[in-house]
Amino acid sequence: MTTQRRQPIEGTMAAQEHVPHRLVQRQGGAMAGLFWITPETVYLGAPPSTTPSAVSLTHDGITAVGPQAGYWPWQHVNTVTVEDVPAKTTAARSFARIFEVILGPQSPTEMTVRVKTTDAASFDIRVHSAAASAYTVREVALSQNLLELFVQRKASPTMLTDWLMSSPRSRAPRPAERESLLQHWTETP
Repeated sequence: MTTQRRQPIEGTMAAQEHVPHRLVQRQGGAMAGLFWITPETVYLGAPPSTTPSAVSLTHDGITAVGPQAGYWPWQHVNTVTVEDVPAKTTAARSFARIFEVILGPQSPTEMTVRVKTTDAASFDIRVHSAAASAYTVREVALSQNLLELFVQRKASPTMLTDWLMSSPRSRAPRPAERESLLQHWTETP
């Protein structure tokens, strides 16, 4: 029995010709504010490989995996916020990094993703922070604003995955770049 090699469909590339996006290839995604962005989805906090529970955001809604698993379509979500976020000024973040060099890396900070539904139910999901020492105060505020736009369906998490896949960058964005991205995304709708 002979096997036939399938030809790619016109306008597509064969699997062996596909070169993964450099940022995805190096780090599996990128962090912008409270969001960890992969080609498939956007997570609040760290991606699930680093924590027993995770919260992902898609165009259709919020999915939690782990002990407090659930799915909430955006039209059934009243609010979603992230609490217990490690946020520091630039000077405090620099000091924290120096502290980590001396004492070694610390355990990731746990944050609480609180989902309140339109029927007045409330769900708290614990996730790990994706920031090495802390987020900037401004990127936390901008991230919370963007979450509100998702709830209002004035913006979609697909903006973030689209950015990741179209970005030519090969390194993760620095704090000022992350703030600029978040500002752009909150102004886009």
